[in-house]
Amino acid sequence: MANPYQTLYFSALGAGAVTIGLLVAFGTGVTIVSTLVGGYMADTLGRKVVVIVFSWMSVLSALVYFLINSASLIIIPLTIASVAGLYTPAFNSIMMDSIRPEDRVRGFSVFNAINTFPSVFAPTFGGILMGYFGVLHGIRYAYLGSALFGVVAVSIRTRKLQETYEVKSDPSREKYSPWFYIKNSFTAGISSIRESGSTVKKLLLYVTLAGIGTGLTSPYISLFVVNHLKFSPFDYSLVVDLAGVSTVILLLTVVFLIQRLGAKRSTLLASVAAPISNVIFAQAKTMDELLEWGVTGAVATAIQTPSLATMQAEAIPIEERGKILAMFSILPMIVSLPSQVGAGFLYSSVSPASPFVIALLPFGAAALILSTA
Repeated sequence: MANPYQTLYFSALGAGAVTIGLLVAFGTGVTIVSTLVGGYMADTLGRKVVVIVFSWMSVLSALVYFLINSASLIIIPLTIASVAGLYTPAFNSIMMDSIRPEDRVRGFSVFNAINTFPSVFAPTFGGILMGYFGVLHGIRYAYLGSALFGVVAVSIRTRKLQETYEVKSDPSREKYSPWFYIKNSFTAGISSIRESGSTVKKLLLYVTLAGIGTGLTSPYISLFVVNHLKFSPFDYSLVVDLAGVSTVILLLTVVFLIQRLGAKRSTLLASVAAPISNVIFAQAKTMDELLEWGVTGAVATAIQTPSLATMQAEAIPIEERGKILAMFSILPMIVSLPSQVGAGFLYSSVSPASPFVIALLPFGAAALILSTA
């Protein structure tokens, strides 16, 4: 209900485009450190405890977003949400640990279809709330809804989630301080990458280049549509809904295509769709063109999500998954930091469409690298 409109909420609280870029970059920086530590902890403490503790922190961040009333307070829930990202490598590791190799394409597709299903209708509720209460209070109530649903969801996760990786006992582990994990996380991740095969290295370069493009574009999509193109929040929510519907349907139907093409070719196909989607968005002026952008992005997401995860699962050994998957998350975030700040200046000083046009370069380079993997 709230996530598609986060930067729109920042703007409604009084933050300018440059400030929004700095805030998003700050959140990314905190997430980088959190993800690094989370990957290390997933391989040294186990997956379950990390996922549970920081899932609750994610719920807390939504509640705090609801409670704040000025731009100067955004940094508080933003920091909490970014620290909560610590559980991402552990969660992804549980997914890869739990799905049999022969079922990976179908398993990742079905999981992501279920995970994406709320985007079929939830953004509409956010749009309705904004239409009724205004942008500021509408998104605020959407965050309250996110917190309430989060309590239910994480309560179920807490009761049902099972450990998938038993860590060997280490009597000295209890002596480790939090600084130990921070100090060792990055070096352990780099060491794991250095020892990995060429496929892992090229996939990392691919997601890193794509991270530059994402940093240039994702923070400003809702601002561009609502503030620049002058579409109503409800109209934008319909576009997000259609993209969600398309993604869910495609995730359930592209399994056979991915199995026929193979994970690598499927990921390459999705990487080509990303810059096409950007071109459509940058020149969009009508609702039909926005819908075309939404559907094109849905195609890329539906094909890439299970195929890239399958390639990662095949290439990364189970005992290194937490650390290497953390690097898959943080390297794109590291390069997106300057992209997010730079996009704020481009958006406000050059033109609102300029970040989306410039993003074609890293997206195109990422597709080229992937073709050699």
